[in-house]
Amino acid sequence: MASTTLLNTVTLSEFTDLVEKEFVLTQQMVQPAAQQLFITDDITANTGNTRRYDEIDTETYASLKPEGSDTVKARVNVGYNKTMTAKRIAKEVDITWEMRRYNKNPEATGALWNLGHFCPQRLELDITHRLTFCSSTSYTDQDGESVTITGGDGLAVLSTAHTLSQSSTTWSNRVSGDPVFSQGALEAAELLTTTDILSNYGEKRTMNFNTIVSGDDPNTVRTIRQVLESTADIDTSNAGVLNVYKGRYRHVILPNLATTATGAKDSTKRRWWFIAATGQGIMGWQSYLGLFEAVNLRKPELGNNGEDVHNHNWTYGTACSYGIVTLSGRGLVGSLPTS
Repeated sequence: MASTTLLNTVTLSEFTDLVEKEFVLTQQMVQPAAQQLFITDDITANTGNTRRYDEIDTETYASLKPEGSDTVKARVNVGYNKTMTAKRIAKEVDITWEMRRYNKNPEATGALWNLGHFCPQRLELDITHRLTFCSSTSYTDQDGESVTITGGDGLAVLSTAHTLSQSSTTWSNRVSGDPVFSQGALEAAELLTTTDILSNYGEKRTMNFNTIVSGDDPNTVRTIRQVLESTADIDTSNAGVLNVYKGRYRHVILPNLATTATGAKDSTKRRWWFIAATGQGIMGWQSYLGLFEAVNLRKPELGNNGEDVHNHNWTYGTACSYGIVTLSGRGLVGSLPTS
């Protein structure tokens, strides 16, 4: 069967010829999972195609107040910012009158013009690729468009030298040596959550890291589940030793994590993993998904039966509009092994 953008009886003769056939879909689509890692911002119509997100911060500690002296004023600041711009995606398919009339498998052809998966699958790919390319400042997507994915400090989301707007101190959210996942590697990531979560003044902050993120590499998935679900410490032979990680994190698997910009397999990233502070709004990882236009279906209208008056084709389409932006790498710690 040939590939086509126009459903017709010439290119897709299998649907109308004399041979009786059974048609089946070749596979299931990826189950979307990445959106739960982001802060979703539902953006109403007629409010523009951009949104700006700013950091705000203040000092942490009170100062000495000598008798008769003025109280020291607290410093506050507006730190880094990122601007989200709406992106619109769409897909459509044309169906000839002859295909609608003569095809003998309307259930199968109905699956071909069922467009419900196109926008959700592309959205899932784009969201996931904010982690897939987290060590870069930009990447070229499957449409050939250059996508800037820096945080507010102008650096890659995962970096060993993040800057602060009010201090010369730098901080890291990339595990040293990029180890594959293990209990020891998880402890190394957790160490960064105690030393490198800082205010813009360089003062210690805390975040609740509650999620482990990985691709669907079987070995990595098994190891994570072993660490999280074992009843005892997996690094000891004493079954009576408590596993302190049991129930500590939830595990989110992103099937598109180890992919190229086009969605093809990229085996060099199959062992990547992260810990993140998610589901906590502005108290967690500051990465935003703005929904400017919900996924919608555009189908033939009544009146003229929805036909193109010149060729009697039907056209079905789908579209949505969204933006993705990461204000800061705080709340995300990752390891990017290539072996």
